[in-house]
Order: sequence, then structure tokens, then C-alpha cells
Amino acid sequence: MRLRKYKEPVRMRILGMLLLGLSVSLAGCTLDEGDHEQMVNLAEVKDDPASQLRNLNAAIENSERDGSLYARRAVVLLRKGELEQALEDADRAVALTKKQPSSLFVKAQVLRAMGKTEEAMPLALAAERNSFQSAPLYVLLGELYLEQKEYKKSLEQLDKAQELSPYNEFAFYYKGRVWEETGDTAKAVHNFRLALEQDPDFMEPQRELAAIMVSKGDLEQATAYLLKSKAKAKNDAKLWLTQGRIYEAVQKQDSAILAYRKAVSINDTLSGAQFKLAVFELGQGNNEEALERLEKIYKPYRSDPDYLARLASAYERNGLYSKAMETYQLLLAKDPTAVYAKRAVARLKYRIARPMPDSAAVRLQEQIER
Repeated sequence: MRLRKYKEPVRMRILGMLLLGLSVSLAGCTLDEGDHEQMVNLAEVKDDPASQLRNLNAAIENSERDGSLYARRAVVLLRKGELEQALEDADRAVALTKKQPSSLFVKAQVLRAMGKTEEAMPLALAAERNSFQSAPLYVLLGELYLEQKEYKKSLEQLDKAQELSPYNEFAFYYKGRVWEETGDTAKAVHNFRLALEQDPDFMEPQRELAAIMVSKGDLEQATAYLLKSKAKAKNDAKLWLTQGRIYEAVQKQDSAILAYRKAVSINDTLSGAQFKLAVFELGQGNNEEALERLEKIYKPYRSDPDYLARLASAYERNGLYSKAMETYQLLLAKDPTAVYAKRAVARLKYRIARPMPDSAAVRLQEQIER
């Protein structure tokens, strides 16, 4: 069942939902005593940020103590990407409305947009505790719990969102993300497709489906989803990562490397692209560059045996023998059958205990490996 088709850019859609959700709750906020001047009729404001902003500015001039107006203006500024100004208005709204739940929710949304998710979470939870029932609030909480890898709590919040809005595409999308991260690809694909049934132009589910299809080896479907996604967001780093993986699958290594470099130029914390480039750099003998990339992605990859093997090798190639040995030992804790890691530990113990010229070290390594 398709409920609606959004016209605005994807990254603003959840904020559009927020505006709709707030139109009722913020309307209930009352003015302080003495603020009885005629206000702009906000219900007649066009769905246009510039018009909304002009009308809200005029309304605030007439009623400077009405916190609901600051909350509304914060949302408009948020949609315009003016985050610092939006946060200032959100702070005023919280103060003037005495921490009314809807104002807390607005501030949580602004903080989430600024990447301050740890600060956003307690505000969103406070809004929920104060009986602010809203599908966008539950979607936000689902997203925040997902980021913290609290998957059960994330699904609980997304279920609440769908109790109020059964065909909410954002709830389907974040459920798909939960199942994708927890390894249930079938459920992930199902939820991403349900999100697209509600809105065929929703880019993020298409992007995730493209990546999943590459993993499944279905390059035809992967390419179809990728092309649809890139038509809407050509500078999305994850899309370039998936493009690189498709190039690799069809043996276009040079094109793959260019795609991975494009991905990290957009987002240098994208671990998948950094790992791919690190492997390439090791293959080219660019050991310092490889180590820099590998160290940057230690947290998300620290339990991956393949990653630990590459990191240990990079440490050894850069002459950091103690770190290399520690990393090989971590690898052995994950995979006790890794014979090459056992040999490397023995080699490195000997080298650390008795430093020797490089030529002698090479001969020793050859003897140990034989």
C-alpha cells in the first residue's frame, strides 16, 4: 500500500515528517501572560522554507515569549541546513516551554542532524517519557538505538512507530538496517522493499539493496538499484563503495580503486572503502599508506581475522615488530588454526630479541617458513 510520494530531497523527508508531527503538538503551546498581540496565521504558511521563515520571524517579533514559535523556526532552519541557528532556537524553545516534550524532540532532531547523537538520545527519551507519542519520535529513537547497536531496543521503537503509522517507510528502512547488521539478509531485503513500496523514490533502501545484491553475486539487480540511487545522490560515499565492489566483481580493478578513492574523498571514515584501499596499497608496497588506512578503521574491523592479518603485516612491513606480534597474537585468539600467524609470532619474537641486518632476517624468515 502506497500512502504518499514525497517531492522533497530524501535527506529532508524525515524532517518533513517532523513538521507534520509538530503542527498539532506545537499548536497546543500557549503564550505567556501579556503576549496577546495578533499573530501570523501559521496554518496558512506555504510549504516553503523561505515563506515559513519570514512568517515565523514576524510572529516571533510579536510574541517573543512563545516557545512554540522558536520550535517551529528551529525545524525550518533544520530543513534549510542552518544547524547552529536551529540549535539556538531549539534551546530557546526548551527554556520557554519549560521542557515541553515536543520542544525536547525538536532539539533532539537538531542534535542528531549535527552528529551529536549521544546528546540527542536523552532528549528523545525524555520526550517519550513525557507521553509525547509520535511516529517520527519513535523512528528517531529506533535510529539512535541502531547507531548504538542496541538492536532489540531499536526494533521495539520502530514497532511503536508502526503502531501509529503502519506503512511508515522510515520504520521499514531502519528495520531493514537492523536486520542487515544482525545478519538476517532475507528480513533486511524484505523491509527495504516494503519501504520502497511506500515510496519508490526513497534512495537509502535502494542503496542498501544494491550492496546486498553485490554480496549475493546478483550484479544485474545490484547495478539496477545502484543506478536508481546514483540518479538521486551521486555524491553518496556508500554508493561509490558499492560501485567499486561491482567493478571488482567484473575484474575492473583500476576502475574499482578510483571508485573507492571517490568514496573516501566524500567520507574518509567509510571503513569498507578504506579497507579495500589498504589492501591495494599493501599489494603495491605502499606500506605507510596502507597502515594509516588500516589504523583508521580499527574499531569496526578489530574482530575480523582478515583485517588483523593485514594490520599485522602492515606493522611488520613498517618495522613496528612489537605491534605486529601483538596483532598476530590477537589474530590467533580469534583463529587458533592460523598457522602463518604462529610462524609470524615465532619470527618476530626472535627478531625482537636479536635484531639483525635485513639480509640475515630475510634468510631466517625463509628457514622458519620452510
